[in-house]
Amino acid sequence: MEPITAIATTIVKLIFSEALKEGGKALGKSASDRVAQLITTIRQRFQESGTAGLLTRAEKQPTESNIAIVEAEIITQMSDDEIFARKIEELVKQLEQAGVTRHVMVSNIKATNLEVKGDMIQKASKGGTIEQVMGADLEVSKDVKFDGNLTQES
Repeated sequence: MEPITAIATTIVKLIFSEALKEGGKALGKSASDRVAQLITTIRQRFQESGTAGLLTRAEKQPTESNIAIVEAEIITQMSDDEIFARKIEELVKQLEQAGVTRHVMVSNIKATNLEVKGDMIQKASKGGTIEQVMGADLEVSKDVKFDGNLTQES
């Protein structure tokens, strides 16, 4: 079994990704169905354990701390129940096999100034579902400078 922390991190990235916020349009039908099944499984588990409020709060207010709490709870639930852990791991594997590729570049940065020198290129293999994000969750209080070409290819 993969390390539980890695699986939990993958899950929260999926649950709180921009693709899901837009209704899963970028994921494709097969992958979107698998993500929905994964979320339903987690939601049911949280309800059974009395922690559903954690997920609801994070969905309504997806702050870094709320998302971290959900991730910690997924780790706890998986650590406490091997059957649940295996089910979650299998769903994540199925999702990976559905061909979902997610590239994120320059993300979760808090800074006064941000300067990136040189070209930034995201290349995705053809086939499967691809989501490319270049520049997300940036908190920059002064200057942002990208000195080069920003390119996304698929």
